[in-house]
Amino acid sequence: MTIITACTMDCGDACSLLVDTDKKSIKGNPKHPFTKGFCCKKGSRYFERLDAEDRIVTPQIKENGEFREASWDEAMDLVVAKLDTARAVPKSILHIHGHGYRGILGKASDILFNKMGASTTYGAVCDDTGITASIRDFGVLNHNAPEDILNASRVINWGRDLTRCSIHQLALIHKARKNGTEVLTISPGGDGTAEFSDVNVVIRPGTDRFLAAAVLKLYLEAGDLNPWVLNRTFNWPALRGLIDGMSFNELCSTCEVSSSDVEMIYDWYADTGNVATVISWGVQRHVFGGENVRFINALAMISGNIGVPGGGAYFNVSSGRDLGTWEHLVKGGSSAKRRELLIQNIGAEIRKATPPIEFIWVDGHNIVNQVPDCLSVVEAFAKPFVVVVDGFMNDTAMQADVILPPAFMFEREDVLGSFVHNYVNHCAAVVKPRGQCRSDFDVYSDLGSRLAAPITFPDSETCIREGLKQADISYDELMENGFVKVHHPSVAFENMQFGHLDGLYRFPEELHPEPQRDPDYPLQLLSLVSGKYLHSQIPEKDQAGAPVVFVSKQNPAWGALNPAMDTYLVTPEGAMQVKVDTVEELHHRAVIIRRGGWMKYGQNANVIIKPMMTDMGDGTAYYSQGCRLENR
Repeated sequence: MTIITACTMDCGDACSLLVDTDKKSIKGNPKHPFTKGFCCKKGSRYFERLDAEDRIVTPQIKENGEFREASWDEAMDLVVAKLDTARAVPKSILHIHGHGYRGILGKASDILFNKMGASTTYGAVCDDTGITASIRDFGVLNHNAPEDILNASRVINWGRDLTRCSIHQLALIHKARKNGTEVLTISPGGDGTAEFSDVNVVIRPGTDRFLAAAVLKLYLEAGDLNPWVLNRTFNWPALRGLIDGMSFNELCSTCEVSSSDVEMIYDWYADTGNVATVISWGVQRHVFGGENVRFINALAMISGNIGVPGGGAYFNVSSGRDLGTWEHLVKGGSSAKRRELLIQNIGAEIRKATPPIEFIWVDGHNIVNQVPDCLSVVEAFAKPFVVVVDGFMNDTAMQADVILPPAFMFEREDVLGSFVHNYVNHCAAVVKPRGQCRSDFDVYSDLGSRLAAPITFPDSETCIREGLKQADISYDELMENGFVKVHHPSVAFENMQFGHLDGLYRFPEELHPEPQRDPDYPLQLLSLVSGKYLHSQIPEKDQAGAPVVFVSKQNPAWGALNPAMDTYLVTPEGAMQVKVDTVEELHHRAVIIRRGGWMKYGQNANVIIKPMMTDMGDGTAYYSQGCRLENR
């Protein structure tokens, strides 16, 4: 039997899928206007994850340092007893929820713990820096429809490796190129961008704002400014004064891009026709990541490419923008102001919390693996009672006192939007959950009803129907087709109307200097996305040996390393053994490691990355970590 469902993994493509339950085959839905009949290998082989031998399918309770199987009743009785005790001081409960599970029903854990008044987290390990930057500029988070890129004369891609993060955006770029659109990519290199680019420019990681400022400098010198565009801005004189006071050569020197390449980028923006600007999620993962995004947006604006077909600045939109909440239908508890702990430094935050954290619940997030300074998180998790909802014995699950096995994608129902396109998908349950696995919604509904002071949920259909009301989405149409298009303008900010109260665009007014390199750690560590697996969803069998890091042959460490000796990646936070390989067209100071490897196998670079905040959005500056390579 073939059933329409959808992917709920943390990916903007949010594919509509056809699942053949007999053959256990998965393919893209050909009727979905964005999915167009194909999906990535992460989605097409998802049955490998569902059927994995090491998947946890029975509740686990830790006794004397070892896990044993338990029934749901036994596990829930233990959890509820601990939770009822902790509710005497609601702040002593900490709920940690990640993007590993989102959707209308995926809000259940946040709603339940919000009703308890539990502590929560703030900050971001993902995209909040770029989101905050975009909202400061445009007033709201929006971009042109992804299909509008087919109308672009040229595309300037600031670092997005579409070969690893979005095969449907990549397909649109390939189609655009066949139609004559040219693509220029700016990145530190070592990625797959050469596959879809006509020109590649290598930049020093994290300095995109200086390159954008250098191009803006050329606009000022040429006097090539559109009065209509400037009239739609609030603070053009401030940006002009800032750029006027800068040296073109110094801007080029800081980003380590030649003046001739900067002039070429200017020509790409200034020539006739419209230019679409694609912004990677990597440029915001630096100490001044928000500034990076804002200066790129400013360049798209000054060049007259905002509010027009074939233009736009693509960062992302919110996957939940069309979905409402059903929290008001929940009975019991109250929604009081919650204490917030900073997610990227959660180990230190837990240790210093007053009142202390006594109970931790984690779902949708392999937090021990995904945040910097992992060892600190392990230490902080040692004292509280910890419940983890997960299906594998990953770095976070290992720290639990109780593990509750969730139903996975295809085993549970939900409704989810995309942070790239304008469709809402029905994620139908197409197979029964393995073993004793239960849907998250069922777990939280059951948990709430068992509490001494119960918190009760409506049924799941009621919650879905309520969540669809915000965008006036037809429940019947969604169930029948598996997806619904939600109306958003194809061209964002048409006629230069922006989301600020006065309708005007905002430019950045500061350009902070790049932090000085530590001479003891002169290289820059980039923990980039993998093309094969999503974040830490890596089978244990694929994590043998030391992880591989990639450098350019021009990297000063490459010639100094002795291949006959063990090699270590070293930061001020510690060291990890690695293997070193070379890759062409990579910035000579960059060191690439693919993210998501498990700490227990020595594969996780976050162990030696310091918790650092970005300049806005409380984001995590993973890519500002200095490092070196050495033999030991």
